[in-house]
Amino acid sequence: MFTAEVIRAQVEKRIPGALTIYEPQTPELIPTGIAAIDQKIGGIPKCGLSQVCAPAGINSGRTTLLMSLLAQATGKKEEFCAVVDAIDCFDPESASRMGVCFSRLLWARCGDRGLKALERSFRAADILIQNGGFGLIVLNLSYIEEKLIRKIPHTTWFCFARKIERTSTAFVVLLAHSAAQSCAALTLHLGHAGALWEGSETVSYSRQISKIEFEFEIGRTRTRKPAQSVTTYFTARYLRT
Repeated sequence: MFTAEVIRAQVEKRIPGALTIYEPQTPELIPTGIAAIDQKIGGIPKCGLSQVCAPAGINSGRTTLLMSLLAQATGKKEEFCAVVDAIDCFDPESASRMGVCFSRLLWARCGDRGLKALERSFRAADILIQNGGFGLIVLNLSYIEEKLIRKIPHTTWFCFARKIERTSTAFVVLLAHSAAQSCAALTLHLGHAGALWEGSETVSYSRQISKIEFEFEIGRTRTRKPAQSVTTYFTARYLRT
């Protein structure tokens, strides 16, 4: 009569490692530079697809979050990063003031509208992922119409999630609503953001934003427990009006 140990030895002899239990490794994280977000989830995970969702027509702070993330990745982390800009809304001047290192940043400008912008953006993101070498790739679909985003097949998100899992890249998609669903390693929902000003109200050019108040909710994460309705401040001393 065969014992469990004998059966295990025979199986392992034929198929090495077949019965070994593998613990999933904790992915490397890129900090966002937003204290409360980093405290809750540690940052944006590599080897995964993350979606940052903010409804159209509100001041959500997603641009500040994007610039802060790029500053952290290109600066402190010294990662090479890429931004796939669907409708040419990336602002280099704001990025410079936030501390983004342009020598480590590729800006892919799709320069179109509607469906063509969406198709070119996905094609560009796919090429960048396959070529490798980037620590962070951002696909900015923030201003693409919601009806077009909803037409993206779930299989497209699944394919991107599987491809990014085999890399050491963090893939972040900015859009108006959640679309990747279960394919996302992280889903971050942004609410209204308010600016706190300092300086004289009578002289507009003397005023600057001292802080930005964020509202966010973590709808999905594979690294830590989701957080609900969190408000935090981000110091942004270089943004003027």
